[in-house]
Amino acid sequence: MAPTRQYRGIPIKDRTEADIRAALAEQQPETTQAFVDLHAYARANKLGLTALAHQSHIPNSILSQCFNGSYDKGDYDAIGERIRDFFWRMEQKALYGGLREFKETQLCQGLWALFEKTRIIRRIQIIQGPEQVGKTRSAAEYSARNNSGRTVFVSLSGGTRHGSGDFIWTLAESMGIPYTAKLREKKLRIRQGLEACDLVIIDEAHLCFDWTPASQREFWNYVRTDIFANGARGVVFLATNADMLTGLQHWRRRVGYNVGQLLGRMRNEVMEIDPVEDITPEDVALLVSRYYKPGKRALAKLHDLATREQQGHFGLLDDIMNESWTRAKSEDRSLDDATVLDTARHILSQQSNHKDLYK
Repeated sequence: MAPTRQYRGIPIKDRTEADIRAALAEQQPETTQAFVDLHAYARANKLGLTALAHQSHIPNSILSQCFNGSYDKGDYDAIGERIRDFFWRMEQKALYGGLREFKETQLCQGLWALFEKTRIIRRIQIIQGPEQVGKTRSAAEYSARNNSGRTVFVSLSGGTRHGSGDFIWTLAESMGIPYTAKLREKKLRIRQGLEACDLVIIDEAHLCFDWTPASQREFWNYVRTDIFANGARGVVFLATNADMLTGLQHWRRRVGYNVGQLLGRMRNEVMEIDPVEDITPEDVALLVSRYYKPGKRALAKLHDLATREQQGHFGLLDDIMNESWTRAKSEDRSLDDATVLDTARHILSQQSNHKDLYK
């Protein structure tokens, strides 16, 4: 047995560079260096193996085996290449302003609190609001932090009229079920995998109303019987620019579906996100702080832009900050209020050329 097995069970943060090199002593030097660099990145950012896997998009199990020197049936060089790709993407994000850590805004914390409540009371909760206010990002981060299968996060797919089957395939993929498994096997393994789960978050829920009536019926029945499963776990629906209950009402009239089967399992209170009330100056300041510390005038302007209807909210804010960051980096100088406000004026002038789109 190879001596590298001695590293099993030792958290990555407690290992030294020498430990990493010893575990990978038989690999090519450039491959070993890639893992050394990844280990250094994890320690510098205080990341455990799960968080590192989430950021690098390399499965936890593969990273664990590689760092232990026990990836006997795998290709270390291929994983080393993926690590180098990860660092290349980081460099590009740093250049264009995309390398920004997640920030817990007040809006995010409110969503997380509701996720926790839904997990405990095990009901169906609807959350709806405009685009780009952080619903998806908050849910994805919450799911990543509540790992080990306790929280499953999945999005409905667009561009289809028969989305129920697509939903099952996407759900299976998010739970690590092989793509090659047949539909019947996927459903069985999903049911087994959900036994350890107490919350399922379904994003882009409004897209189901674009499906055929038969596919919608299949979806809602599957949610009720297999996902919610008579209160086995909570379920959250995230919808954008849509009223889910009104959509259900219209669908019921079309097909005669017994919506009471769902309503009886839902919380009566739908969470509505109102940008004017829910996007605070403190949240905007927190997000902008990832780039620089703004002055009061610039912060007030950015908050005003983030609360305007149908202009992207936090998405517009990110666009302004990323463009400003790229300008400052290209000129080899620090970001300042003047650059941010000038970039904001430029982007708004571009929007005004297509103002009919924003009505």
